[in-house]
Amino acid sequence: MTSILKPLKKDIPPLNFFKNRFLLVAFVFLYALFFINVYEPFNIKEWGQAYYWSFTLIGSGILLITQTLFHFVFKSYRSKLYSALLYCIFEVSIIALVFFLLENAPLNSFNEKLEEYLLTFRYTSLVIMVPYLLFLWYIQLRVKISGLKKIEETVKVNTNKLITITEESGKVSLAIKPNQLVYVKSAGNYLELFYLKGDKLAKELIRGSVKNFEAKIADNTIIRTHRSYLVNLQHLSSFKKTRKGYALTIQHVPNEIIPISPSYKLGFEDALKNRGTH
Repeated sequence: MTSILKPLKKDIPPLNFFKNRFLLVAFVFLYALFFINVYEPFNIKEWGQAYYWSFTLIGSGILLITQTLFHFVFKSYRSKLYSALLYCIFEVSIIALVFFLLENAPLNSFNEKLEEYLLTFRYTSLVIMVPYLLFLWYIQLRVKISGLKKIEETVKVNTNKLITITEESGKVSLAIKPNQLVYVKSAGNYLELFYLKGDKLAKELIRGSVKNFEAKIADNTIIRTHRSYLVNLQHLSSFKKTRKGYALTIQHVPNEIIPISPSYKLGFEDALKNRGTH
């Protein structure tokens, strides 16, 4: 019994935007017209086209009124599946009652009237409840898709903020944040990556070139200073001008002097200016 009731207590996306409520009414109206014209249920041919057009418009008008009232009275109400079903039944009951009164059938006894009303309720629910519940399912599906897109965007953002090193097989062997990278040094066909692991400097030897590695980085604080070096300016300790360019000293590696060659001199100076303006 608990397993049956549990799905009914599930939260459903609230129709707290009036646009969604209007779309619900429009969808029910169009579905009702399509259903009645194509399938011609309940011996509807005998009613006449003008008759069921007017009843479709009246039913949709009542639905619009009840949805508007619900929007303003229960705007902050968090809907459960069972509450949405109950409200749907309530709306169908109201519409069926109006239809029953408009029919004005010559019925004398209470049982006859009750039987006629229940028959009207049955027909009304068959036309209204299917599109009603389909629209609620559509809203729920749309919210889920939107949530998945947000998760996907978050993953993309997080991925973009990491410097990932992949092996030839495509497997990620190292992933670090840009601010963890201290500097990169060319070593023949390999690169020496110096990065912070906690408070300590770590070193990783990977196959590749400085040029290809630079192309993967979107962080403007990590710049090329030499054909053999990339440096993260966040870890710059000091620099001094030389005859050809500059000589840099990096935090955590005070004994390593990193040169800036003439071809990268302007790029370094621009990067320093940009850092100063932020």
